[in-house]
Amino acid sequence: MTNWSQSSLDTYWSKQFRPFVRNAGSGLFRVSEAFRPFATWDRFRQHVTQVRRVTATDYTRSEYENVLIYEFFMPLTNEAALRGTLDALFYKDTILSKLRSCPDADLNMQMPRLDGEDDAAYLDRICRWISEHFVGYSISHVSGRFRSEELATREQAAEIERRTRYLIDETTAVTRFIFPCNEENVERVRWFFHTLFVESVIDVVNGEDEIWMVESGLRNRLHIWRVNTAA
Repeated sequence: MTNWSQSSLDTYWSKQFRPFVRNAGSGLFRVSEAFRPFATWDRFRQHVTQVRRVTATDYTRSEYENVLIYEFFMPLTNEAALRGTLDALFYKDTILSKLRSCPDADLNMQMPRLDGEDDAAYLDRICRWISEHFVGYSISHVSGRFRSEELATREQAAEIERRTRYLIDETTAVTRFIFPCNEENVERVRWFFHTLFVESVIDVVNGEDEIWMVESGLRNRLHIWRVNTAA
């Protein structure tokens, strides 16, 4: 029991306690996971007596039945150059430069030009669409091991080890892109992703024997780029 007035209770509720509870119905409330960092008396007292660090947040959930997921697998040594290349695509001038290098017929097939629309307005409209769909990427590190030679017996592998490594440990950087989409624009998303991102990734990691990209979501495919050894 406290001697708080109703106005004090309303103030404390809205500014301090509301983030920690969820309405359970029938006039009941339950403690939410947001309270866990403040479960000790010292932490809770600090919360109610100092500047507020927790605020109530209302979320609206969206669901997408169609999604495209692309994941590149490449040696960790390429990560710094890859980040720099991909980060450049967060800037409009980089995007405009790439769009201007695309054949007009290809661009118009994906994003038809409006009647009377000049080049500047047309490219700006494409940039706005790209801004809405291509927001970011994530990179994670995974440890792996692979065989560098043809399948060999232990005795043969020991002989191989005299000149090189038979089993090689390598940390792989996995770069992931996720695009919510619908059946009407999925091919457009694919085309712009390949034009803007895939070509940039291939350019920056040029020299690797193989580049793997897993596509999942609406369809499941493995894309592999191999060095062309033909003369």
